[in-house]
Amino acid sequence: MRSQQEMLREQLKVGVPGAEQEPQLGLSPGSRVPACASKVECMGRTGPIGPNVRAELQFAASQMETGQEFELQLTQAAHGGECIGRHEGKVVFVPFGIPGERVRVRLVEQRRSYARAALLEVLEPSPHRVQPPCPYYGQCGGCHWQHVSYQHQLDIKLAVVADQFRRLARLEEVPLEGIVPADEPWAYRNHIQLHPAGAMAEGVVQLGFVALDGQRVLPVTECLLAHPLVWELHQALELSFGALERVSLRAGINTGEQLVLLESSTEEQPLICLDMEASLCQLTPSGRLYTLVGRSHLHELLNGRRYRISAPSFFQVNTHQAEKLLEVVTSFADIGAGKCVLDLFAGVGTFSLAFAERGARVTAVELSPWAAQDARANLAAYGNATVLEADATEALRSLPGTFEAVVVDPPRAGCGEELCGLLAALRPARLVYVSCDPATLARDTAYLLRSGLALERLLALDMFPQTAHVEVVALFCAGAGAS
Repeated sequence: MRSQQEMLREQLKVGVPGAEQEPQLGLSPGSRVPACASKVECMGRTGPIGPNVRAELQFAASQMETGQEFELQLTQAAHGGECIGRHEGKVVFVPFGIPGERVRVRLVEQRRSYARAALLEVLEPSPHRVQPPCPYYGQCGGCHWQHVSYQHQLDIKLAVVADQFRRLARLEEVPLEGIVPADEPWAYRNHIQLHPAGAMAEGVVQLGFVALDGQRVLPVTECLLAHPLVWELHQALELSFGALERVSLRAGINTGEQLVLLESSTEEQPLICLDMEASLCQLTPSGRLYTLVGRSHLHELLNGRRYRISAPSFFQVNTHQAEKLLEVVTSFADIGAGKCVLDLFAGVGTFSLAFAERGARVTAVELSPWAAQDARANLAAYGNATVLEADATEALRSLPGTFEAVVVDPPRAGCGEELCGLLAALRPARLVYVSCDPATLARDTAYLLRSGLALERLLALDMFPQTAHVEVVALFCAGAGAS
């Protein structure tokens, strides 16, 4: 009889690390990078490089100078989307490359321990290189891997996840089972955020995405990652509003509901034209949410469950992959009727609702007042669920009782050492950690291992095709612990 783990892998079509894939045609040798990409100086990474790379940096003196051009062999993908090569003993980060390629670059930034270079020419292209379909690729800051065939994007993400755990969690053997691919790697986003792009044209605000350099807004007329229901809002929206700071366009992919959220720098209400049926809300600096048209929320369905999502509330941007994520989390938690489960960073109750349906006694903790209100609405039919509007760390210090399973889904910054210590002190039979950043998950894994939990399973999900981002679900169990 097949195990639950085998059935889940088959159902989700999990890609296995190291699986050989058929390459796609790439650029011919000597092909030059499109002008928009060659002008980009870096991937817009903020702050210093991560400790995963720093551990192996060589600090030898270098004679490299800014503006210098040289050839470089790219050896691996870095966390964040760039590729890594070495020149004169120094690590060099290069955008828009593929591991295995030989390229010509121009040095644009030099630090004591690393450098960055712009890609000028692909001398020996990877067989996985493809032509990016988006006209803004190389200028827009949203995508990192459009020049890579989708199957190889999955391979790169698996390699990056495994590398983070070897470096940051100090694991010799990483229990990474594979990656759940997206059925549709384009037009999947149910939520996009745009910003005003310069002065108004004919009295109408022009909208765009933050550019790759992070210093300006790039006006756009299309986005290949936005679901048609979302982009339909963009096409129908006209704004004459000088106080506008950001626009969020959202849609329930399985319900057809649509919503626009305007974030403003004043309490002034805007003059708008939206030639379609959709809800329209405004969030002001005072934190007040105004409903200008329709309702302050929309609904989405995940595996048949209906969720209310308020305009400012977090929800996974890839609806179809979120359905797979929900299956993975409930399988890893393996919780049944009458058991106690704690859901930290619960959001609108995405996981809590599934546990409550199974008869588990659920305690959901969420800091956002909007998301906590949504979670209460979504769980209202279940007397076995409680929602606390609280900080996760503060709640964990005062929560009574024990929990057979704990689920955490923190923001990109992760849980951190203090919260990991509190989680380990609970000694749950199962701790399911959902992460959108493998680096912070690997860091927190080290904390949890030192606190006596054991890492049993790791599974990646591609929630964000064409980008360097990847979701990872980890299962920790109470045990003798790891060093």
